[in-house]
This record gives sequence, C-alpha cells and structure tokens, in this order.
Amino acid sequence: MGAPDSVPLTEPEPVTPAPAAVPSPRPAADAADPAPGHPPDTPAPGPHSPGLGSSLAALGLPSTAPGLPSAVGGLPRQRDPAAGPGDIGGALETLGDEHPAAAQLLCLCAVLHAAPVPVDVFTRSLPILPRPLGGVAPLQFNGLVAALVEPGLVTRGSQGLRVPQPVREAVRDDLGDEAAGVCRAYAGILVAAAVPDQVAEPSTWPRWAALAPHLIASDAAHSADPVLRAAACSLVVSLLHRGKARPARTIAAELHTGWRETLGPDHPDTLRCAHELARSLVAAGALLPARKLLDDTVTRLVATLGTTHPQTRVAAETRRGVLLRMGGMPRPDSTRTKPAHRRRKHP
Repeated sequence: MGAPDSVPLTEPEPVTPAPAAVPSPRPAADAADPAPGHPPDTPAPGPHSPGLGSSLAALGLPSTAPGLPSAVGGLPRQRDPAAGPGDIGGALETLGDEHPAAAQLLCLCAVLHAAPVPVDVFTRSLPILPRPLGGVAPLQFNGLVAALVEPGLVTRGSQGLRVPQPVREAVRDDLGDEAAGVCRAYAGILVAAAVPDQVAEPSTWPRWAALAPHLIASDAAHSADPVLRAAACSLVVSLLHRGKARPARTIAAELHTGWRETLGPDHPDTLRCAHELARSLVAAGALLPARKLLDDTVTRLVATLGTTHPQTRVAAETRRGVLLRMGGMPRPDSTRTKPAHRRRKHP
C-alpha cells in the first residue's frame, strides 16, 4: 500500500531533531527497500523492543489488546470488530491509493501500544507531521478517521482510536523495521507533546495513565528526542506521586539502562533518570541500593554540572534523606561525639 507518486513525502520543519517522512504501509515484497530520506542515525527498533514488555507489564497492561467477544448473550454472532476487515491486504491497498493521509495516520497508530490512542494526540500536533497528513486541518481529521473506521481498520471509542491486532501486525509487517522506526519516532514526538505539564496534580493523573503505554511503546529508552526522554522521566515522577513505586521502578530502570548505553552515564538525562530511579527504590523500601545509586549520581552530577546546579542540589538532598533514614547523617569532619550522659566528668 505505497503512497502515490504524486504525493510528496517531505520532512517537517522540526522543533526537535525530526526523523524522515511518515511512510505508508506497503506490500511485503517492497518491505526491504529503505524509506526515502531516512537518516542513518534514526533509531529503528523492531515492534518488540527489548524490555518493552516488562515496562508494560509493570503498568498492568498487556502487550496486545484483548479481543472482543464475538457474541453477547442471545444476540446473533457478528463479525468481531477487533479482528479487522476480512481482506486486510486489500483494505490496506485501497486505503493507500484513495486516502494516503489516512494511511499515514494508520501507520502512526499501529506502532503505538494497542491501548486506545486519544484523538487529540494527533489533532494538536498535525502541523509538525509531513504531508499529506501534516496538511490536514483539525476540522478535517474526522474524515480521516471515518476512512479508517468504515473498512474496519480502526475502531473509535470514547477513549480514542484502537487498531485491531491483526491490522497492527499486517501494517508492521508491510512497513518493516526501518520504516516502522521512522513512524515510531514521529509517534513519540506526538505523544511527548500531549503529556500534561504537571505531575503532582491529581487531575492530570488520568491523562498520564492514558498516555503511559504509548510513551513506553515509543521506545523512549532508545530515543534521540530529548522531549520524549523528558516526558518519559516525568511519567516516572507521576507514578511516584500516585504511590505506584513498583511500575515507577521498572520503567525508570529500563530508561536508565537504555540511556546509559545510548547517551552515556554522565549525560544530564541519564543522571536525572538515575535520581528518579533512586527515588523509586526508596519508595519501594530498598534503601541500600538507593544510597549506592545516589552516591554515584551525586558524584557524577558534581563533576558534570557543578555543586550549585539545581539538579545536583536535589539529588544531594535526596541522598541526605536516605542517610537519615538509614541511621543518621555523618558530621562534615567525620567526627562523632559521645552522648552527654556518657561523657566523663573531669574534676
């Protein structure tokens, strides 16, 4: 289901380092061809990135969406909307020929998590996408969704757009790993732009919960986009505010491992994530691992950002709290005085 030759796929004017144009699904025979204009340094992980399942499981989410029952009560058996159209390949071909913008939208949905994607994730950031999807006005977006819903390629509910699992697999197979990586990079930009500004306000927690699986599916642990990395780190903070130490610890560990490998152990994002990982360890009661991680993090922050940097001060204060919980802060001169009732009295 390749895009017509008359439809240019150009790069957007990036606010952040942008990947190549969003490709459309294409026949499997062409899947080995590289996406046009795809930069060599764009991360292109496969649909099942290492560690992705553990982060999703920590949120209590399956890696795929469960199917809907084919019959309810005494109602006649009907086609399962979660199964997609009968001829998925033919529906994708028709979509690419008649609605190339809708085909690009389907690609973006297919590389995200199987959970519903809020519609405003797309409508609020359409201008940053390449044409033809980037040229669609927000008021015309419902027409694109209708072009996907009518053949059964997408279902739309109150929580957003959901792609049936067979359609997701067909689109990913047609794209191939390289083109899917381009789509995933664009999808990450959209999701990162849609996260709330606040993490401690309870009114924003449902929004964080709705976007969390898609932030993880965007592969923030290996992303070159600093905005997506910041959003993923804020997700960990929001989980800590909600009292969910276990998923916060799992996601923070995944991010920290990925960023140490891709960015280096002294990168500010890596160190910020290390601090949030330590906080999640403290929340889970693992004080000794948290102290060891904080000792290393504060040392690196002092060497990288200096002692007066706000990030260094916050990490140092967290370490101080851990030391107090473990038995007290040592004196700056490393001396200890005896309690008053044990001091020897001199005549």
